[in-house]
Amino acid sequence: MRLVFCFSGKTNKGPVRDIVDDYKKRISRYKSVDIIEAKSLRLQQRSGIHVILSPEGEYMDSKAFAGFINQYLMQGIKHLFFYTGGPTGLPEEIVTHADKTVSLSKMTFNHQLIRAMLFEQVYRGFTIINNEPYHK
Repeated sequence: MRLVFCFSGKTNKGPVRDIVDDYKKRISRYKSVDIIEAKSLRLQQRSGIHVILSPEGEYMDSKAFAGFINQYLMQGIKHLFFYTGGPTGLPEEIVTHADKTVSLSKMTFNHQLIRAMLFEQVYRGFTIINNEPYHK
């Protein structure tokens, strides 16, 4: 499975970029990672599962999120797409075609900050799946 993170806008230099780069490297030990940053985000046409992040989505703790990722690993899904919107949200095309809507919190976060939070949770998920001590 390839993980594809689709972000509205760019992650500039600075702390968020450093965190994203660090977790991308960590996650890459488990699965391939692509990052798509686009001014006008579009629905990816490759086969896979499309997940959007929204405060209105399903709330999961870290273990449930790990289970969510693991179910697609076990099914042999080719791509797991994660979409985060910018200040104006996500395009309607992406929202209507999403297979799943997930919430990392009921709070609304800056679109840059949520990237770091998503990467950390995906990494945490892989450590849970692999019974590694990071989650403790």
